[in-house]
Amino acid sequence: MRKFALFNIFLTLFVITLGALTRLLDAGLGCPDWPVCYGQFIPQENQAASEFIHWQFDSVKAWMEMTHRYIASLLGLSIVIQAVLLWPRYLGAVRYLSIFLCLWVVMQGLFGMWTVTLRLWPPVVSAHLLGGAITLGAQFMIWRVLTSNREPKVFSVWSAFALVVFLQMGLGAWTSSQYAGLVCPDFPTCQGNWWVTIDAGVLQAPMVEGDEYLGGVLGMADKMAVQWLHRLGAIAVLFMFFYLAIQKNLQRRSLYFCLGFLSLQITLGILNAIWMLPLSLALLHNTVAMLLWLSALNGMTAKEIEFEREEPVEELLA
Repeated sequence: MRKFALFNIFLTLFVITLGALTRLLDAGLGCPDWPVCYGQFIPQENQAASEFIHWQFDSVKAWMEMTHRYIASLLGLSIVIQAVLLWPRYLGAVRYLSIFLCLWVVMQGLFGMWTVTLRLWPPVVSAHLLGGAITLGAQFMIWRVLTSNREPKVFSVWSAFALVVFLQMGLGAWTSSQYAGLVCPDFPTCQGNWWVTIDAGVLQAPMVEGDEYLGGVLGMADKMAVQWLHRLGAIAVLFMFFYLAIQKNLQRRSLYFCLGFLSLQITLGILNAIWMLPLSLALLHNTVAMLLWLSALNGMTAKEIEFEREEPVEELLA
């Protein structure tokens, strides 16, 4: 069961990475319908030309989208099999997380459908991206409990750090769904500004028809505010890690994992800004964010360091 759970972790991470690649290649609407693609489970140009006259068929984007759907379906099946095997054998977090994953993977499928039918509406796209992180996190916790034989500490400083990282991933998902990743080509400033005004415009997501959300619909000022909010979130994660690091009873190895992924993630964020979001770095930025998320969850099952109390030394009198 440990090996099966570990396999599901890698499969989930692969699905998330493939989904990020699909989005970065603007293939999110490579198939304008769901669950089929241009009316077929195997995309064909002649079918697209005859029934989807308002869409231009792109074989690469269509197959990218369908490959993502097929492998995500395989993950869903694997999660169901895992729940069937775990339920009679384990109690506690493992049992409940396995059932939660079965329900959640259905929700993820709905988010995937709405991403297409609502034409990349940012709230749904962001929910779909965060849903992948929740799937990965729950699957990781199953494996971690199985290997450590310790229940996760839900209320701890580690869970607070994991929450801050999750919220930052949400800001990153919103930045991506609003196509605001390229509006600040400099660092630490944003188009030469040391501060960008943030208002209600960062939450705008009007419903549109067709594929107008390819490229985003917000104005430049609002996109700059979205990007700036994501940078402020990175600072919040950094300060939260410093607070985590000064705790005396936490396992150092877990902190080192977080430090490594956090340093790499910040470096990738800076390079993505000044190098104008190259595909390889943008994809790596998404993957490392997931690894940082897992390193935070890992701390919830890490064994705390116990300090022995020193006995008071009695003074010897002559």
